[in-house]
Amino acid sequence: MLPCLAAWTLVRLWLPFEALLLPEALIAIAFLLSTIVLIAAAVWKMTERLLLPWGTSWKSAIPLVIAFPLGWFFDISLSMLEQDIAVLSELPFDALCHTGNAIIFSVIVLAVTKAVVELKDLFRVDWKQILFIFVTLNMATFLYAATSQTIYVWDNAGYWAIARTLMEEPLDYDHIIAILETTLTLDYNHLLAFPISLVMRLFGGSRTVFLFAVSNLYTLPALWGLNAIANSRRWSGLVLVGLFPMLGYTAFVGFVDVFCCGLGIWAYHIYTSDRPPVSRGILSGTLLVLTFLFRRYFLFFAASFGVAAFLHKLLFDRKRWADFLSLFLSCALSGLTFTYRFLLDKVLNSEYGELYSAYDLGRTSDFVLFCRYFGLLLLILFLAAAIVGLAKKENRGKLVFSIIQVIVCFLAFTQVQSHGQQHLLMYLPALALITITALSSAPQYLSALMALVTSTYCFIPKIQPSTVTSITVFDILPSFQFYGPKRSDINQLLSLAEFVDSLSSEEEKTAVVLASSFTFNSETLSSLYSSLNLPEPAGNRTQIQYHGTVDKRDSFNWNTAFADYLIVGDPVQVHLGEENQQVMSLLVEHILAGTGPGEAYSLLSETFYLANDVTVRIYQRERDWYIDEYHTISDPLIEKYPEFAALYKIPSWIK
Repeated sequence: MLPCLAAWTLVRLWLPFEALLLPEALIAIAFLLSTIVLIAAAVWKMTERLLLPWGTSWKSAIPLVIAFPLGWFFDISLSMLEQDIAVLSELPFDALCHTGNAIIFSVIVLAVTKAVVELKDLFRVDWKQILFIFVTLNMATFLYAATSQTIYVWDNAGYWAIARTLMEEPLDYDHIIAILETTLTLDYNHLLAFPISLVMRLFGGSRTVFLFAVSNLYTLPALWGLNAIANSRRWSGLVLVGLFPMLGYTAFVGFVDVFCCGLGIWAYHIYTSDRPPVSRGILSGTLLVLTFLFRRYFLFFAASFGVAAFLHKLLFDRKRWADFLSLFLSCALSGLTFTYRFLLDKVLNSEYGELYSAYDLGRTSDFVLFCRYFGLLLLILFLAAAIVGLAKKENRGKLVFSIIQVIVCFLAFTQVQSHGQQHLLMYLPALALITITALSSAPQYLSALMALVTSTYCFIPKIQPSTVTSITVFDILPSFQFYGPKRSDINQLLSLAEFVDSLSSEEEKTAVVLASSFTFNSETLSSLYSSLNLPEPAGNRTQIQYHGTVDKRDSFNWNTAFADYLIVGDPVQVHLGEENQQVMSLLVEHILAGTGPGEAYSLLSETFYLANDVTVRIYQRERDWYIDEYHTISDPLIEKYPEFAALYKIPSWIK
C-alpha cells in the first residue's frame, strides 16, 4: 500500500509546492507522510475501529468489492495537473496513483457504511407522512409546470441546459470521466445534472421533465430529512415541512441546490443526535464535503458548521471530542479526495470578494430576501423561540450550535456578495432545528395552524417582483406563489428570434446581445424555443456570440467588434447597476448615441417591444472599428479597474 498512497499523495503535494521544492523532495515527503499514516492506522487499529461495520470480514467485503474498482477506474487525480509532468508521466505511476485513490475511496466507503449501520434508526420516518409529502410535492410541481409560460435564463436555466446537453452525449466511460473532471475547475459542475440527464433520456428534455426530476430526486430527500428531524412528535414532520415551503419552490424555479440543502439537513440531524460520536462525525463530515462538491458556495455552510461544532465543544462538552475530531478528519480526507483542486484554486488562490463585488447589493437586500422566502413573522418567532429555548438546559446546546452556524455563515457570505434565492438554503437546516426545538414545547394545534397558513398562502396568486431590488417591503409571510411565471411579450420575442435568424438566410452571420437584465439578455434568445417547448428552427441560424456583463468577473470580449450585428436593449439593460456592468454598458451607450465605436454601425428599421418598456434595436456593422474607438472602451475600463487591466487591455492581434 505504501507506494500507492505515496503516488496519490505526491499529486496533491505537486499542485501547491511544485515551484517551491525539487521533485525528489516532494517524492520523499509523499513517502514520509504515507508511512506515518500507515503506522498510525496500525497502532490505532483503524481497521477494527472503522472498516468492519458488522464485525465479520465477508460482509465488509461487499462494499469493498464495489468501492475499490470505482475508486480505480474513475480516479481523476492526474487530471488535476495542468500539464504532463515528466517524473509523473510513466505508466507505473499512473497505476500506482489509481490504486492509491481506490484505497482511499474504499476507506471512505467502508467508514461511511459502518456509520450508516450504527445510525440507521435516524433515517426512520412515518411512511404515511412521506407518502403524503410525495403526492403533495408532485401535485405542486405539476401546478407550477402547467401554469408557466416564461423564458428560463441564467441560474434558472443553467442546470436544465447542462442536463439537456448530457442527454445528447453517448453514455459511456469517457462521458462519466468528463463529468467528474468538471468538478475540478467549474463552479457549475455537471454532477447534479447527470442523474437528471438519465431521466431525460427516457422521458425527453422538456422543462416539465426537468422539474419533476429535481423534485423527486433532490427535493424529496431534503423533505425526508426535515421529517426525520421532527420525528419526536406524531405530525411534527408535516408541520416542519409546511413551515418551509421555500424548499420546494426553490426547486420549481430550477435550482438543483435543494439537494445540497438536503445533505445539510441530514448533517444537522445526524451530528446533533445522541448516537455513537465517531459515526456521527464521520457521516456528517462526508455529507458536508458533498454539499460544496455539488454546489461551491455551500463551502460557507460547511465551514460555519465546523466553527459552530468547535465552539459548541468548548462551551458545552470539553471532555469528549470524538465526534468533532472524527468530523474534522472525515472532512479532511473527503476534501482531499473530492474537492482538493477546488479548494486550492477557488479558495486559497482567489479573491472572491473582489470578483463578486458587483453582486453586493447591501444588507437591506439580504434581509428583504430572507423575509420574502421565510416570512418576517416566522423569522421573529424563530428568534424568540431560540432565546426562550436557551433557558432550558436540554435545548441549550443545539440552539447555540444553530445560532452560531447561522451568524458565522451570514457574516462570511456577505463579505463576498449579497444573497440570492438559492443561497438562503444554507440557513434552512439551522432554522429547522431551532423550529422543531421550539415546537416541542408549543401546543401542537398552534404549530399545525402556523404551518397550514404559511403553506396555503403560497397558493394564493399575488404580484411577483421582477428583481430583488424591486422588493421594497418586509413580507410577513413567504410571498412567492406556486404558480409559474408568465411573460406578456412571448410573441415579440419569437418575432425577434425569427428576424435575427433571417439575417443569415444567405450565409451565416454573427451577432452579440448587449443586454443583461431579467427582461432581456443573451440567454433570452438561446433559451427561447426550449423554454416554450418548441422545436428549434431548421436551416441557417445566426450565431450568438458571448459578451461579458459583470465588471472584474468578466473580460471585454474584443470579438464583439467583429460581429456582423449587435442586438441592443434600450434603455441599457443591466441587473446589477450600470456602475457594476461597465464592461457591457459602456459599449451600449456608444451604440445608442452613435459615438465612438457606435459610428461603425447603422440602425436597422426593425424594432421589437418587450415587457417593462424595453425596446430591442438591431445594429449592422458597416466597417471595422478604428484604433481610437478601441481605446474609448479600453481606457475608461482600465482607469476604473487598474488592478484588472489585463481583462480590458487591447490585445496585440488588433492592429
